[in-house]
Amino acid sequence: MYDNDKMETAVAQSRYYYENLASERPKFDDVRLNIYSKRAALKVAPSVLAIGYYSDEEEIIHGSGTIIESNDIMSIVLSSANLRRHCSEVVTKKRLINDLKVIVYSWDGKSYEGKLLAYNCYYNLVAISFHSESPLLTATLAHVDDSMSLQFSTSSSELLSSYSRSCNLTPGYKVVAMGRYFYMPFDLMAAPGAYCIGRCERNYCKYKCTELFKTNCRITKCGDGGPLINHSGEIIGFAYEGDYYGFSSLPFMPINIAYKWWEYYKKYGKYRRPFMGMKAANLYATDLDIAERLIRKFPSICEGIIIEKVMKGFSAEMAGLRVNDVIIECCGKTIHSFLEFFEIIWDKVGDLIELTVVRQNNAEPVHLKMLIVDATPDRFNRWPCDSDYNDNYYGDYYDNYNSQGFD
Repeated sequence: MYDNDKMETAVAQSRYYYENLASERPKFDDVRLNIYSKRAALKVAPSVLAIGYYSDEEEIIHGSGTIIESNDIMSIVLSSANLRRHCSEVVTKKRLINDLKVIVYSWDGKSYEGKLLAYNCYYNLVAISFHSESPLLTATLAHVDDSMSLQFSTSSSELLSSYSRSCNLTPGYKVVAMGRYFYMPFDLMAAPGAYCIGRCERNYCKYKCTELFKTNCRITKCGDGGPLINHSGEIIGFAYEGDYYGFSSLPFMPINIAYKWWEYYKKYGKYRRPFMGMKAANLYATDLDIAERLIRKFPSICEGIIIEKVMKGFSAEMAGLRVNDVIIECCGKTIHSFLEFFEIIWDKVGDLIELTVVRQNNAEPVHLKMLIVDATPDRFNRWPCDSDYNDNYYGDYYDNYNSQGFD
């Protein structure tokens, strides 16, 4: 037997959505969700929140976020700094910056006033805290392994166990972009897709940053900052909605980087971004002709990161790195992937590290030493940042031409 009042409320909410919200702020939902995607979405659902930014009760923008920590005192949500950036653009013009409010909405319709703890516009991340009556469910995080060998193998070792806390991203790996709509009844949104090889900037995505990976999920602005999950319902990154210039790629920040950023800020109260003056990518993502020449000379080298650009006057050049060098060892550890290298150098800022590289015109590996420095304000990137400098924007003003990772 249906509750007539609830039915009338649902009908009214649906009518309001289609008459007032659907055209400009549509939900994203996909009827292609299979049982595996649905199970994963339902597992993470309690941790997925809608986020609204307001100024003097005026609605500015909405997005989504994920609870990554919660206790009796507060809960922590990670989301996209796009929301914070947009607010700065709007409210600065209206001179209402001091009135900015953040409201988070849970699945049951409860709302909580949030506080901006930290935001970083290079990694495009924001951390928000809020108080609730009791601890809330937090999402399970999965460490992302982006290694993949150029050597053909029939082994199943790269497949993800259903209950693994580490997932190996390979082309076609199934993912789901999640979000929560900001208006009653605060519907859960899910868009299935798959991991795609390559970097977002190669497909003309506006986020010109090699720390970003990509999928072919399709979301709307209401899902900006929401979690990207695997079929085990584990968070593997945070999705960023944007303009794709005709390409169907959705950028996301891998959880490895997002979590490193948050943990460092939580411990030291400041931000970090390793800087070397180079652009690098996974070896498997390089051009076919380069890969062929390398493998013919070094048949055993099928993993590592390849140098795509070296900037004059910075650490990479001074260390002796060259374009098309392949880093195979760092600090005595074999390097299998981009994220693995990133996590090592994150903890080596200020240190002189040892590298082993192979290059096409050398018969033997070359051993180099390189200094890892922290990015300074004149080396920050504006990609999508506010126009005015703020001490909280560590990573805003990295030189525009130097828009790629490891810079």
